[in-house]
Amino acid sequence: MPTTVARPASLKRVAAASFTGTALEWYDYYLFGTAAALVFNTAFFTDLDPLAGTLASFATFAIGFVARPLGAAVFGHVGDRYGRKRSLLITIVMMGAVTGAMGILPTYETIGLAAPALLIVLRFLQGIAMGGEWSGASALITEHSEQRNRGFYAMLPQLGNPVGILVGVGVFTLLTNIQSPESFQAWGWRVPFLLAVPFTIVALWIRTAIDESRHFAAEAGGAEAEVAERRIPLVQVFRAEKTRLLAGIGVAFLGIAGYYFSDTFLLNYGTRQLGIDISFLLNAGLVASVLNIPLFVLWGLYANRVGGTTIAVIGGIATVLFAYPMFVLVGQGSALAVAVAMVTGSTLVSISFAASGQILNELFPTATRQSGIGLAYNLAGAVSGFVPFIATVIIDTAGDARLWATAGLLVVIALITLGSTVAARRLRLPDLDATVD
Repeated sequence: MPTTVARPASLKRVAAASFTGTALEWYDYYLFGTAAALVFNTAFFTDLDPLAGTLASFATFAIGFVARPLGAAVFGHVGDRYGRKRSLLITIVMMGAVTGAMGILPTYETIGLAAPALLIVLRFLQGIAMGGEWSGASALITEHSEQRNRGFYAMLPQLGNPVGILVGVGVFTLLTNIQSPESFQAWGWRVPFLLAVPFTIVALWIRTAIDESRHFAAEAGGAEAEVAERRIPLVQVFRAEKTRLLAGIGVAFLGIAGYYFSDTFLLNYGTRQLGIDISFLLNAGLVASVLNIPLFVLWGLYANRVGGTTIAVIGGIATVLFAYPMFVLVGQGSALAVAVAMVTGSTLVSISFAASGQILNELFPTATRQSGIGLAYNLAGAVSGFVPFIATVIIDTAGDARLWATAGLLVVIALITLGSTVAARRLRLPDLDATVD
C-alpha cells in the first residue's frame, strides 16, 4: 500500500489540518444546535405547539449523533486501511457541502412536510461526515507527535471545539444584534450555514499538503500488512478490543455531553422558560469560548507533564463538585445568573474534553486506531445528542425538584467519565511510544 511518510517539517501543516477540520465540525454542530433551539421549531415544525416543536427540533439535532457511529465505522475503515489523509479529504468536503445545503433549505411554509424530511436527511449525512472527521484528525496529529509533546498536539482537535463555537456564536450574535427578530427568523439564520462553504475550501486546501504518519506507514508496509489487509478494522475492535471501546466511550462522554448540556440546553431553557434575551445568552456562549481557548492550551501543555488521564480526572471531579452550584444560579432566574452558569459549565467540561484525545489514541493499536477512537467518540456522541432532550423533559416534569434533578444528570455524566478514565489508564498501550523510522 503506497503511503507518504511524514517529515518532521510537516508537523505544523498536520496540526493546522487537524485543527481547522474539527473547528469546522464544531462550528457546524453549534449552528445546528443553536438553530434547533431558536429557529427550527417554527421554521420546520410549524404545526406543533411550542414545547413539542422544541422537542422535535432537539430530536432532529440528536439524529446527527445517531449517524456519527456509522460515519466512524465507514471512515475508520478508510483511515485504517487506506490512510488518515484520504479519510480527512472526503469528510471535509462532505461536511461543508451538507451544511451549506442546510442554508438554502426551504421551510415548512414553502414545501410542507418535505422540509423537515429533508432537514432530517441532511442532518443524518452531516452526522456521517463528522463521525469520521474527528477520529481521522485526532489519529493523524497524535501519530505525528512524540511522547514529550503528545498532550499538547493531541489536544489540538479538541481546541477546534471552542474556536468553532466562538465563530458560530460570533456570527449568530452579530446577526441577532443587527437584525430584527422577524428578519432573523425569516432568513438571517441561514447566513452562518452558508459561510461553512468558504471555510471548507480553506480547510481542504490545507489538507491537500499534509503527509501520512510514520506509524500508519510502518503498519501499512510491515510484515503483517498482508494479514491485516484481510481484516476489517471494525470487526477487530468489536472482537478483540471491546473493553477498550467501552472505556473510550466513557472517557469521551463528559466532554461531548457536557457541552450540549451547558450550551444548547441552558440556552433553550433560558430563552423559552425564563424569557431571557437571546443575544444576552449568546454573548455568554461567546465569553465561554474565549475563555476556553487559552484554557485548552494550558491543559494540553500540562498534559505533556502529567498525562491526559490526570487532566481528565481533574475535570471530572470539578464537574461533580460544581454541578449543583451551577443550578443554584439557574434557579435564581436572572439573565446574569444563567449566563454565569453557562460559562461555568462550559469551562468545567472542557478540562476532560481537552485530554480525551490523548487518552483515546493510547487505548487502541495503530491498525485499528481510527476505527476504535472514532467509534468510542461517536458512540458517546450518539448518547450525548439526546442530553438536551432528556434535560428538557426532566426540567419540565420534575416539579419543585427540577433543578436538582437536572443537575444530577450532569453529575451522573461526570461520574461515568471519571470511572472510565481510571479504567483507561490501566488499558493504555505503548504503540505510540515506540520509535518509528
